[in-house]
Amino acid sequence: MTLLQMLFGWLAICGAAYGVSVQADEFGLGGIVCLAAAAGVIGYDVDSARLRASAQLAAEAVAELQGRLADALSMETLRLHQREAAHRASPRLLLGHELERWMTALSIIVSVALAFYTWLVLP
Repeated sequence: MTLLQMLFGWLAICGAAYGVSVQADEFGLGGIVCLAAAAGVIGYDVDSARLRASAQLAAEAVAELQGRLADALSMETLRLHQREAAHRASPRLLLGHELERWMTALSIIVSVALAFYTWLVLP
């Protein structure tokens, strides 16, 4: 969640910088700001994928520990990971890919297109 909040903060800063640069007729700087926003989205996507993979590894270890503890104490209610996994919703898909990947790709495409628009059409 903190990573997502940092992304929104970064995009807000980039949006404000883009608006100021276009208003000041600094179109080169405006295009660079758009590319910086795209780089921020790519960085967010890479880091969030790393965090998801790390959390998955930790979840497997926690599930094993919970299973051993539940067996040792004869308490099935300690198998929290299994209960959570049973009630977890499946990821939302669009054309076979997760919706998050589509939104990342769309954000990058829009940022790069806006950079070229700023460089080629606005001046």
